[in-house]
Amino acid sequence: MNSKQFVKQLGQDNDALFTASEMQVDAFFKGKPKKDELIEHFTGRMVNERMNMVEISDKIANLPANADPKEARLLSKQVLDEAKHFDMVKEVIEHIQGSPVNVEEAIAREEANPTAKGADLLEKYDAQNNPIALALYQFIAEGRAEVVWNKMAEVIDDDYIANRYAKIARDEGFHSKIGRNQLEKLCEKPFTQACVMIMAKQFRKDLFEISCMNTTALPEAKKLVEDAYA
Repeated sequence: MNSKQFVKQLGQDNDALFTASEMQVDAFFKGKPKKDELIEHFTGRMVNERMNMVEISDKIANLPANADPKEARLLSKQVLDEAKHFDMVKEVIEHIQGSPVNVEEAIAREEANPTAKGADLLEKYDAQNNPIALALYQFIAEGRAEVVWNKMAEVIDDDYIANRYAKIARDEGFHSKIGRNQLEKLCEKPFTQACVMIMAKQFRKDLFEISCMNTTALPEAKKLVEDAYA
């Protein structure tokens, strides 16, 4: 199949992960988590957005001289979005706890007792040096983020939080399209497609493990993912 057909199939294969993640986010917030649990949950998300901002910034700083200017422009737009999301989630935490967030302390706590974060996969898969890994992260992880942020906006009772999360979801959808476009350029050869299929399957499993650790793990969601990515 050509690269567009391949990436279309890759997107369809994400459905089980996205559905399972939605189920677990829905269960977490409908379980009415306590204030401290919410603060911990959102602190992890805040640090994750900051990690995305830093990692993509580093990628831009190290682009080769012959890099496509359009790629640089789109990645720069993503960095601005990630910085905005970092700030918005910080505001959400301050809204919940009624006091300013000490970001330096929050990062230190995360480093001492790390929670599961999607941005950790950027380092695990060496996305700085592997354009396919970065494109897959954008396509799958940011696509999943769009679904998750939308679900949170839907089920969270607090309008202040819900409105911000709906805005973040729209940006995540844009970031996923950046990954889609890059994959369509990179996945023309059958050998590359075969390698990407293997990496994508492991990406999905890793992302689901993250979902289990920072929301509510559901047996039915686990079965859905296991059946899809066996």
